[in-house]
Amino acid sequence: MQQLHDEHAVALWRFSLRLVGHDQARAEDVVQETMLRAWRHPAILASSPPALRAWLYTVARNIVADEWRRGRIRR
Repeated sequence: MQQLHDEHAVALWRFSLRLVGHDQARAEDVVQETMLRAWRHPAILASSPPALRAWLYTVARNIVADEWRRGRIRR
């Protein structure tokens, strides 16, 4: 997990930052939740680096989309 974090966290944070409108705290939350989901799916950790990064970005994007949908439904 440390290696996963070291190799992908900065790029994933920058990606998430754009998704959440440059809200740094939300971007950090998205990265944390994405890493937690990777930890829960150890099979993904054995993937090639490009496949792993694509999976991480997809998970982050889905987390943000789910938050947006929940907020929209509550309004």
